[in-house]
Amino acid sequence: MLMVLSGEGVSDLGQCNNGQGHCVGNEFQKGAMTLIINQMLEASPKVGYSLLDTTPDSFHYISEELLSIYAKKRKGRSMSLVGKNHHQETGYFYINAWMLAEITQEIEKEQEDNAIAVLFRDTDGTSSAANTLWHNKWQSMCEGFKRAEFERGVGMLPKPKSEAWLLCAIKNNYQHCAVLEDLSGNDNAPNSAKRLLGMTGAEAYDWLTSKGFNTSAVARQMPSFGVFAIALNDALNAL
Repeated sequence: MLMVLSGEGVSDLGQCNNGQGHCVGNEFQKGAMTLIINQMLEASPKVGYSLLDTTPDSFHYISEELLSIYAKKRKGRSMSLVGKNHHQETGYFYINAWMLAEITQEIEKEQEDNAIAVLFRDTDGTSSAANTLWHNKWQSMCEGFKRAEFERGVGMLPKPKSEAWLLCAIKNNYQHCAVLEDLSGNDNAPNSAKRLLGMTGAEAYDWLTSKGFNTSAVARQMPSFGVFAIALNDALNAL
């Protein structure tokens, strides 16, 4: 079993430290969100063990830049955004999911193993952003995976961003977390999720390493995490 991840950087899933857009093993600097994924796999009856501890090379990381390179190579073939169903912002999520699915399919052939692809992107936006913002971006991810005919694609789309999920555990002790999804995703806002967390990616990683993450408690209170948890479970069942 393989996990192919693409995020925004070290503060979420992580980053490559080899100067390339694709890395595995020790060349993949893991972030807090990768720890959460690994914990969920370990707790799943479909897996039941820590991939990071047992088979760390099962994790592949794909950068945003590499997804963009793949998309540029596809121009002139069939890179339309399916017309009016996608405007520029949500189209980016659609293309990212599509390209990640195709890269994952290539890795599956090379490794002769099945994979789950996880596309992490923050919803961002302000606290007054339309309620449809998260839904439109999530739907675009799903349609991108579908465009590639890949059924094990998983969107990881925190509302407004990953710091809100971490706040639920680190600052709120898993209490009253629903309101955290209404925080501003604008880092310059006085009460933004990032400002309230007040931690670097490395500090959050260390906290999760020692304390763990109560996925059930977060999923019950924060719909964006609950949808991700369901999608990951569906992908596991499709293996």
